[in-house]
Amino acid sequence: MKKILCPTDFSKTATKAMEYAAFLASQSRGHVTLLHVTHLPLAETAEAALAASEVVGEIHRDAIDKLNAACHYLQGKYAGTWECNYEVKTAFLADAVRDFVVHEGYDMVVVGSTGGGNTLEEILIGSNTLAIIENVACPVLMIPTEAHGPRIQRIAYASDLQEADTYGLQQALLLAGLTKAEVEVVHIDTKNDTKSQEKAAAFGKQIEATFAAQNVHFNEIIHPDEEVGLKDYLRKTNADLLVILKKHRGFFSNLFHSSLTEKLTYHSKFPMLVLDERVQQHL
Repeated sequence: MKKILCPTDFSKTATKAMEYAAFLASQSRGHVTLLHVTHLPLAETAEAALAASEVVGEIHRDAIDKLNAACHYLQGKYAGTWECNYEVKTAFLADAVRDFVVHEGYDMVVVGSTGGGNTLEEILIGSNTLAIIENVACPVLMIPTEAHGPRIQRIAYASDLQEADTYGLQQALLLAGLTKAEVEVVHIDTKNDTKSQEKAAAFGKQIEATFAAQNVHFNEIIHPDEEVGLKDYLRKTNADLLVILKKHRGFFSNLFHSSLTEKLTYHSKFPMLVLDERVQQHL
């Protein structure tokens, strides 16, 4: 988590994400690249294409000024040995982010998410965030507008009692090590039957034994709605960050977790880190 890409459109939401990216880079002695992406307007004639090119050029110059100012501000606010630079690209946002991750070796994306609003701007931000999650395999940290300032002291890892959660927890603990955060595992039981509770108890014991040195604790919450149950847990425990592992083992598993991730992306007021199981398969 030393090479961080942070897309920005200079909105309030994106500014909050930049703060988190700078905070993490300052803790890891890492590198942040602020990325602003513009779209080239469609033009039917040569004259229209020329005019569009001039407009894009002006937008790029304005973006460079803002990005340069943002880098100086962040480096002044977050002390430490870390670097900040910026890029301006003309492309689709998700495609540009994927290219940076794949070809430039970025190992985390920090991006603003909706934070529970329903304005057009927030809907567009939510759509872009989901597109990024689907297009990259590295961790994606989503920061809602209403999130508190950069602080990661209590991390909640959402588990569905699968073996891959061991990998997800290892990644959560790496982040916890940077900020000296506590990590707890939470499983929301929507079935509330003896079999499911026995499975959760056995899994919890295994997790606590595996990560005993890191003092990881397992919690089972019984609630008919996983999204609501998670949010209630986060509020009651004053968690600063929710971590979810995106699975790819099968259609139904992927559908379920995509649905949960989408709900949380559009409605959560909590920072959320989405990990990708595919990374584990290549380690």
